[in-house]
Amino acid sequence: MKNSLIPLLSAAFIFGGLLTETNTFAEDKKAPPEKPAKKKSAYFPFRGMIKTVDTEKGTLTLPGAKGKPDRVFVLAKEAKLTLDGEKADIKDIKAKMWVGGRAKRLSLESVEAVTVNVKTKKPERKKKPAEKKEE
Repeated sequence: MKNSLIPLLSAAFIFGGLLTETNTFAEDKKAPPEKPAKKKSAYFPFRGMIKTVDTEKGTLTLPGAKGKPDRVFVLAKEAKLTLDGEKADIKDIKAKMWVGGRAKRLSLESVEAVTVNVKTKKPERKKKPAEKKEE
């Protein structure tokens, strides 16, 4: 009995070890390859009513959201600046005008405006066309 028990136990031990190894390999094959993280763009859009303009520093200030500080945008050296669709200078821009554009985050505190489009009147929001109802 001892002679038949030892080979059976050793076979079960070896066979059990093979099963765990094959399961490990199967799990490795099923794991999806890691995708590289999407790089977040440093550029973002902005819009609002101009609160103040500092021509000496070359900055525009827009009011912040409720409870947040005002947003200050420094004009880039080669910023594209327009006033009602025409090329403009920062001296032409006044408070209470409407602005929209594209800015680049340089650090947590510093933001640089790359494109600045100023309007003397508040631009109208584009409305979605009404869907036709079928009768």
